[in-house]
Amino acid sequence: MPTSSQTWLRLMPFSMQRLRHFTTRFSSFIVQIYEIVCIFVNMKTEHILSKSRLDLINKAPSLYKRKYIDGINEQVETPALVLGKALHCRVFEPAEWGRRYTIAPDIDRRTKEGKERWAEFQQKSEGLTVVTREQDDAIERMNSAVYKHPAAAYLLGLKATSEIMVNWVDEVSGIPCRGIFDRLTTSAIIMDLKTTDDASPKGFARSCHKYRYHVQAAFYMDGFERAYNQLCEGFFFIAVEKSEPHLVAVYYLTAEDIQRGRQQYREDIEKFSTCLKFDEWQGYGDGVQELTLFNHGK
Repeated sequence: MPTSSQTWLRLMPFSMQRLRHFTTRFSSFIVQIYEIVCIFVNMKTEHILSKSRLDLINKAPSLYKRKYIDGINEQVETPALVLGKALHCRVFEPAEWGRRYTIAPDIDRRTKEGKERWAEFQQKSEGLTVVTREQDDAIERMNSAVYKHPAAAYLLGLKATSEIMVNWVDEVSGIPCRGIFDRLTTSAIIMDLKTTDDASPKGFARSCHKYRYHVQAAFYMDGFERAYNQLCEGFFFIAVEKSEPHLVAVYYLTAEDIQRGRQQYREDIEKFSTCLKFDEWQGYGDGVQELTLFNHGK
């Protein structure tokens, strides 16, 4: 007969799997309870922090308040934003493309017949995002370029789930957090697809600094570990240029840059907690400030 220790060793992988499953479900349950309580006491439920919300807090807390507390949302879907979302769908969820997107027909809307045909098209495509033929061609070229890149193709070939929403509770502040991972593999690797004007090492490094991609990497890696009670094995950026020939590069960040991102998002959460506590949401500063040039965006 197997000893008790042998039985435990045999059952340990199953036990750890159940523990990770329970932890994930528990984190999501806590976030859902938070949302229900907010509704019950007639509060807004927007205080679930994401990377984009942390960016607003970092830039100026008053911007966060305007959008998520005052409810003034002035963001419009620019062609660049539509292109990025559509490319994500084509790369990660190709089966969903036809359910979410449609291509605008070539119609002269200046004529009576053209206006009628366009009205008919709008009726048939209700609920879908419309892209132009030129956008669709660019999306297909970028998609092809991504899958032709050896490292990107290897990563995308790993068993994974795409566009997965992960909820967790920040262990320091107790504030609910949320991230939508572009792709999460069964081996605990996170992938994120970025369209960019310059995918070279220097060019993409500037984008990382400007758009705080290092903060996203740290926030998602820590969130994964918090939600799944499992070590994150890596975070990879797949960068594809928006202009032809759509060069592609795959990057990971150094441990030092991940730690910088972690420190920055922790400062953002602390700033948010202070703003929420005292209901004071700062802008860029009320006084005269010294402006130092040439040390930003390196």
